[in-house]
Parts: sequence; structure tokens; C-alpha cells
Amino acid sequence: MNHLHNDRSVAHDAIIEAIDMVPIGSYLPADGGYGSAREIGHARMATLVFVRFATGIIGIGECYGPPKTTLAYLDILREAYVGQSAFDHRVIWRRMTNVLYHVRAQSQLAAAISGLDIALHDGIGKLLGLPIYRLLGGEEQASIQVYASGGYFHEPAALPLEAQLERVAGQFDGYKIKIGHGIQSDIERMQSARRILGDDVAIMADINGAYTADIALESMAALAPLRPYWIEEPVAPEDLPGFRRLASRREGRIAAGEASVNAVEFRELAATGGVDVLMPDLNLCGGYVEALRIADMAQLNGLRVSPHVWGSAVGIMAAAHFAAALPPHPHPDRHHTPTWVEFDVSANNPLREALLTSPLSLDQGRLALPRAPGLGIEIDEERLEALKVDI
Repeated sequence: MNHLHNDRSVAHDAIIEAIDMVPIGSYLPADGGYGSAREIGHARMATLVFVRFATGIIGIGECYGPPKTTLAYLDILREAYVGQSAFDHRVIWRRMTNVLYHVRAQSQLAAAISGLDIALHDGIGKLLGLPIYRLLGGEEQASIQVYASGGYFHEPAALPLEAQLERVAGQFDGYKIKIGHGIQSDIERMQSARRILGDDVAIMADINGAYTADIALESMAALAPLRPYWIEEPVAPEDLPGFRRLASRREGRIAAGEASVNAVEFRELAATGGVDVLMPDLNLCGGYVEALRIADMAQLNGLRVSPHVWGSAVGIMAAAHFAAALPPHPHPDRHHTPTWVEFDVSANNPLREALLTSPLSLDQGRLALPRAPGLGIEIDEERLEALKVDI
């Protein structure tokens, strides 16, 4: 009887009482933007999700993309989730997306669902006293392997490539740079990275889908002597025929998927045969529910997974918990191919540096995993207030 009473108490404590979203951001100095071959950005933006349970516990999540569009879905989420048990989140999600099948769980609706799903897992973890990677079935680890994501294209007032890399050289085992401004530029940027970072580190090169397949093949062939660890998004996310053209003719490893939403899109991407590493973004792909489906599909198809991250410290920790739940594949007792987690190292990023009461802890290119329940992080309320943006 006591066991039954406890079960009922936990179920009641997990009732969702309120869902709120807070847009946050920071703006770059004038003429100091940075970004990819696709665009130069002048702001960092994200939307945080706060879910309050009946017991008073608050779960935290993060949504990718423009806050104004994300917030447009808040009333839909409230109607579907408030008053329901957080333990039923998957049932609620399927019910809601079935009703909205004309809209489908894509774009910013998927981002809104993703942040909510992360927040629900954070709240459930706090309720049960378990870190999220335990909820997901992960083994306990001290830290997660990350790679330094930077090497951006820049405006005059921002740091040039060489200065960006020199800031972090020697601190990580893997680094990512942006390419995609033409073959000669690709070669020069990769040569600079090798010269500054050394021969023994993994260097990822990200085209951000700026090429067609023929140019991507030419770039990959030109870069092969410089041993890029992977070429990321060589063609546009929607260019599935382009990925198929790359499948048998490429030189080197291809990673893609940061712009893909839900397991169905990842299934279509994987089916091209032109991708070796799938890159779900926890803040966009559908949260933990979809990310685990993607990881299972990757394993069944002999592919690897490396979560994409572009946002705040909340999103970074969400990805770290996901990575901690994935056993090394295909050799469970061998860690020679880590599940890399992206870690932005751009200078002066308050969404990463100034949001939490305790900053994220890195040691020799590894991110410490918290033992505390849920995500294991705490938002600094004063700093959150300072980061809020009007939309």
C-alpha cells in the first residue's frame, strides 16, 4: 500500500502546472559580426523554456532559432501539456502532432517542442533525483569529449581566423573551422588551421551547405592531403540528390543533419548514403525523444552521431547528457571514436558564459558531467534578466 501511495504521489508531483518561454540574446559590436559561408550574424539568440510541476520543481530547456517565431507556438503547447503528467510527454506529443499533421512538427514548432521536451526531462530528473543521462539509460561518466567550434568568417572588427584559432590552440583534441568561399579559400583556411593547431588534432571543416555536389567534391579532393576529420554539410540540407551524388565519389568523411528535424528527415538523409555522421541538434530535432530515435537509427545503419549545438549553456548541457547516454559504437569497450559534442568558443558569448550560477567546466577539451539531478545546472536569475530581449 505504501508503494502504491508513493507511486500516486510521484505521479501527482509530475503534473504540469505552467509553461513559460523567455527569449534571450546578445548583440555583437558594430562591424564585428561573424558566421558561416551562408551568412554573417550580428546577434546570438535563443528561447528558454520553463516548465513548473505541481510540486514546485521547474524544468529548463532551450529552443533553437528566432524567438519571435518560437513564441508563436507557446499557446498551442500550453493547451496540449498543462494539466497533464510529465511522464506522459511522449503520448501528449504524438497526440498533438497528429492533430497538427497539416502543420507537422517541423521548423519552429519542432524547436518549441524540443525545448519543452528538454525541460520536461530536466524536471523529471529533478523529481526523481537523477541526472538526465541516467533517465536516458546512459552509463555514468566523468566528462564528455567536445570539439572547439569556431574559425568563423568575420567582419573587420571581429577576430580573423588565425587569431580565433590561436586563442584556443592546445586546449582541445578537435577543432572546427568554417569554409565554403571557394576552393582556394578552403585550402588556405585549412592550411592555416593545420599550421596553428598541429598535425595531431582533429580538424572539422564546415561548408554550411554553400556548395553544389560538383564543387563539394572538388573541395574535398583538394583538402584530402590536409586530413580534415570530416566535411560538414557539403551541400544544402534539402539537396538529397546532391548527397547521393557524393556517396560513391567523395574523399573523406561527411557529417550533416544540424538543420534536419525529426527522425523521418534523418532517415531520408541517411538513406542517401552520403553521410557518415548524423548531427541532431537537441534544441531543434525534437528533443530527447527524437534524438534517441535518430541515434538508434544511426546504429542500425552503421552510422555515427555527433550532436550539433548552437545556443546557450542550457543547450550545451542538453547535448552532453544525450552524448553520455550513447555507448561507443560499434565497439562498446573502445573509445577511439568519441561521440564529439560541439562547443562554441567564440569570444564574448554571454549565453554560454554568463547564464549559469556555475560556469561550464572544461578540462583538456572535456566537459564535466554534473552529478546533480536533471541537467545539473542552475540559471542565474539576475543574469537571465540582463539577457532577456524584447521581440
